[in-house]
Amino acid sequence: DKARTARWMVHSLDWGTLTTISSRLGDRDVPFGNIYSFVDGTCTNSTGIPYFYGTYMDQSLIDSMANPMVSLSLSEASVSSVCGNKEDRIEACSLESRFGDPENPVCARLTLTGELIVLQDGSAEYDFAAESLFQRHATMAHWPRDHNWLIFKIDLQDVWLIDYFGGAAIISPDEYFGVDLLATTK
Repeated sequence: DKARTARWMVHSLDWGTLTTISSRLGDRDVPFGNIYSFVDGTCTNSTGIPYFYGTYMDQSLIDSMANPMVSLSLSEASVSSVCGNKEDRIEACSLESRFGDPENPVCARLTLTGELIVLQDGSAEYDFAAESLFQRHATMAHWPRDHNWLIFKIDLQDVWLIDYFGGAAIISPDEYFGVDLLATTK
C-alpha cells in the first residue's frame, strides 16, 4: 500500500534533499535544495517524523526563519541504510540494470512537505531525536560544539509519492501516520 511504502522510505533512508524558499536570492520565490541527513527514530522505532541536525550557519535554517515551509525529497535509489541491507537495493533504480533508473516510476520517489519546527532542547522529543540521530549518524556527535547545533523536524502536511506508472499518489498525514511500520517491512 502507498502509505506503507512512504513510511518505509522515511524509516529506511538516511538522507534526502531538503528544499526551502531562498532568503538569499532576493524578493523572488526561488527554491533552494540542500542535502540533509535525517532519521525518523532509532532502527527499531519508526515515528514517520523526519528529524534533522543543523545550525543557523546553514542556508536551509536561515531560509526557514523567513518561510518555515519546507519539502524533503527522497528516492528509493538511495537505499543503503544503516538500518537495512545494501542487498535491499531496488533493481528498477539501478543504472547497472538494463531498465533501471532513479527516475523510473517503479523506483519510488517521495516528497514530504510541512513546517520546519525547531525542537526544545531537553524535551522528551528532543532527547529521542538526538539519540536516534547519533545512533544512525554517529559522526554528528563529534561535530564542532561552537556551531550551536539544533534538532528540528517537519510538521507534516502533505505526502506525495510515485512508486509506479500512472501518476502520483497523495497520501493524507492521517493515513501516513496510521501505518504500523516494522523496520524490516516494506
